[in-house]
Amino acid sequence: MASDKRSISVVIPNYNGKHLLEANLPSVIAALQAIQTEHEIIVVDDASSDGSVKFLQKDFPQVKLLVHEYNKGFAPTMNKGIFEARYDLVLALNSDVALSADYFKEQLKYFGKTDTFGVMGRIVDHSGTQLQDAAKLPKVSFKGIKGTYNYIPEALPVPTWLPSFFLSGANALMDRKKLLELNGFDEIYAPFYFEDADLGIRAWRVGWKCYFEPASVCMHELSSTISKLKSQKVKTIIERNRIQFNYLHLSGTQLFLFKRWCWLRSVGRLLKGDITSYKALQLVDKADLERSKLALRQLQQKNNVFNSIGDVERLILKSISAIPYRIF
Repeated sequence: MASDKRSISVVIPNYNGKHLLEANLPSVIAALQAIQTEHEIIVVDDASSDGSVKFLQKDFPQVKLLVHEYNKGFAPTMNKGIFEARYDLVLALNSDVALSADYFKEQLKYFGKTDTFGVMGRIVDHSGTQLQDAAKLPKVSFKGIKGTYNYIPEALPVPTWLPSFFLSGANALMDRKKLLELNGFDEIYAPFYFEDADLGIRAWRVGWKCYFEPASVCMHELSSTISKLKSQKVKTIIERNRIQFNYLHLSGTQLFLFKRWCWLRSVGRLLKGDITSYKALQLVDKADLERSKLALRQLQQKNNVFNSIGDVERLILKSISAIPYRIF
């Protein structure tokens, strides 16, 4: 099938986001209609209490609606939609993101290459003036894997495709078959944080590539249901998931140094009365981590590709070494 004829399943997780769906779903529908390909929109409701389900049933009956009886978090919610999706590509899209009318125009070409895992677009605020998210730049040190650096080319158009360390979970268009081989988002990170970084890095480690397309623009509202939760709970979950993320992808000396740094930092914070790091370490499930590591090793063996996190870092940095870019 030609890359410009690929069909698309859009999967949107929702938790008390009725107002966001009302504002942003029309842009998603318009962007899909613009490329005139087979498509579907799946909204997975994560036990909302704001009337989201009734609103969708009444105002957007064309949307396929899946409903959780209780709140499960981002990865299980996304996976429910991913496993239900029927089409070639899956766009993981947050409910607080609106797509530009030509969002897909420059993205479908990437899937003409057999080793493409996915592509993300440029995220700006609703005024279109503030850049929020772009290609992800890798950095690995004794403190672990840093995934918060964004980079953007100084000038457009760019003569080559731009790799991204991972794809933002807010707008990630992915090859469904490869996504299923990776078993979707890893649910060890539930309820939230690090799922998108982990998924993209697993793709790189088995020989697939993630890209950033600066011509594809989407608008993001800076509000989140996570920010409404108690900060101490959020801090502990973020810390636990950061530890799990690094335990999964680091190895050898890098892993040893990271573990040492984690424990030293935990002790230092405890002496200051901060128990967040200590509690996070206790919450790490080693059995779950081993299952995730085994699944990754098995897929590497199947593809006969054994990229380490260091290999991925070197591959990305080498491929953009001749491109002027800025980090933000």
